Amino acid sequence: GPGEKLSLVAALSLTSQNNEEIALRGEDYVQALIAKNRAVANFLPTVSFQPNFTLEQRASDNGGSGIGTGGGTGTTSTVTVGSGGFRNVGQVSYRTEAPVVGSINLFRGGADAANLKAAEAQIRQRRELLMDVQSAVLLNTAQVFYQVLRSERQVEVLRSGLKLQEARVKDEEGRLANGLSTKLAVAQSKAQAADTRARLALAEGDVGNARNTLVFLTGLTRTDYPLADDFVVPDQRPDDAELERAALDGRQDLRAAAAAIEVARESVDVAVAQYYPSVSLNVTGFLYREYFSDASKWNTVLTTHIPIFSAGIIEADVRNAWSRLRQAALAESNLRRSVVNDVRQAILNLRTAERRVKELEDQVAAADEALKQAQAALANSLAIVLDVLTAQDQLLSAQLLLTGAKFDRTVFYLDLLRATGRLIGTVRGTP
Repeated sequence: GPGEKLSLVAALSLTSQNNEEIALRGEDYVQALIAKNRAVANFLPTVSFQPNFTLEQRASDNGGSGIGTGGGTGTTSTVTVGSGGFRNVGQVSYRTEAPVVGSINLFRGGADAANLKAAEAQIRQRRELLMDVQSAVLLNTAQVFYQVLRSERQVEVLRSGLKLQEARVKDEEGRLANGLSTKLAVAQSKAQAADTRARLALAEGDVGNARNTLVFLTGLTRTDYPLADDFVVPDQRPDDAELERAALDGRQDLRAAAAAIEVARESVDVAVAQYYPSVSLNVTGFLYREYFSDASKWNTVLTTHIPIFSAGIIEADVRNAWSRLRQAALAESNLRRSVVNDVRQAILNLRTAERRVKELEDQVAAADEALKQAQAALANSLAIVLDVLTAQDQLLSAQLLLTGAKFDRTVFYLDLLRATGRLIGTVRGTP
């Protein structure tokens, strides 16, 4: 509603619900679930109804027995029963059948079991990749959220500074009229005011761009929601070694890489299974056949396939599968080192931001004291209004730096959560 504030947690929740990039990864996960169902289907029989009608040219001597004659115009048409249940009429043979065919794979060298295990591993991989993309998008949303707050705060400071610059221009013009200043000083004060107006225009543009990006990420329909920074960075955190262990155990992309190794390992078994013989069983039951009383009602065929020569295709498949397994292992090893590096950089950035916050808090306290002194001097006629405005501008600038540093600290903490795989759990309120 009007005036309703948008918190960081609310913005992240909206991003999880509405962002298309996350939804696309979700569909990858759904497709992995479907692939598992297909792998399970390889263990189950298939049943199909296959009615057919066959019409062919009659062989020169198909044999058979006559079953009837007919005619009404002086001609005689003889229908005979040929081999295979065909009816022979003149030079044409035809047959109608309505079989139900059942088929099942009895043995394929363990390929079906390996495919099922690979499908299960791929489900885990897709799920972790989904969570990893979600973490990255959430961190991006948080960065944009604080960019909006930073830019809006900068606009406030620049507007206050512009008032100061305009006051300086009037002061210099008054001093010039009294012969106490120069045209150069007046021109310089006007140039400073123009520079402040230009910086203000740029800052207002940054606010608009950041808000548009926030709308894109969250799926909001409005860009004018006031933002509320209600996220608190905890003072107590685990030590560095524990954070690194947490990242190695819980980082989603690293888990996905481990699952990719399992997928590749099972793919090797699938490729090797091509060397083994395969056995399948087909059972056919006939609902209808020509001369059904005399024809067989069912038949069973046990088929064995033994590879003897494949022109190197199976060998190539096996070598390619081993190569993909080595590739997956190398990717996981490289990612593991990258994860540790990400955690260390995030820790360093967060500590630097915390140190900067403490230093800027001292600067703000000093600027606040300077403003109080200027106000006291003005009350005792020992200063002019311009001195108070200058002190106010210095205080606002220090406060802007402090606010920006606090925003940086929050973003770096969220980046640390992302690096350790805990960002999604923090947003959901779970450890």
